Amino acid sequence: MRLRTAVFGTVGLSATALAAALVFAPAALGESLVAVAGALDPSLALVGGSLLVGLCAALAAWLGGDDGGSGTAFDAAIDYPPEAVTATESALVAAEVDAAIGDAVAGDDEAMDAVTRRLTEAATTAHAVGAGVPRESARRAVRSGAWTEDAVAAALLDPSEPHSLLARLRLWLDPESERRRRIRRTVDAIERTSGGER
Repeated sequence: MRLRTAVFGTVGLSATALAAALVFAPAALGESLVAVAGALDPSLALVGGSLLVGLCAALAAWLGGDDGGSGTAFDAAIDYPPEAVTATESALVAAEVDAAIGDAVAGDDEAMDAVTRRLTEAATTAHAVGAGVPRESARRAVRSGAWTEDAVAAALLDPSEPHSLLARLRLWLDPESERRRRIRRTVDAIERTSGGER
């Protein structure tokens, strides 16, 4: 590994020096190359050029080939990026809720039921804490819609409470936007009930 790094570094430094000479002293470099080429026998130059091309090809194959080991540090960083140390393999806590809300907004009735159950539990807890009442009283308040002054949120969590005519019309015209609006209004009402601020 160290030999490979040394060879690669030497080739890189040589190429950099040649490039610098071409940029800063092209005339001097050209004269030197012409003098060397003129002094060489053409057959010797051909053999030397062939050897140089072969050496470069072998070096490229060696540097680019797989040595059967664990690879370079760069390969290891690609396989196991540094940020993977702190990343978790499991799903994030809110990812499941986000997916359920997305499905509910898209029209999945089972997902909407699951979201409504979660919101009902959250509203029950928020009302119990915010109003200082027992959990069972808070559950009854959520079922009856008495836990909030927001009619949209109350209707979403109270099956017996019908949505307004305007809300039903919105659901018919643009179902996804209306379902999203109802969920958002309910979340906002829960935050207000628990004393949170938006």
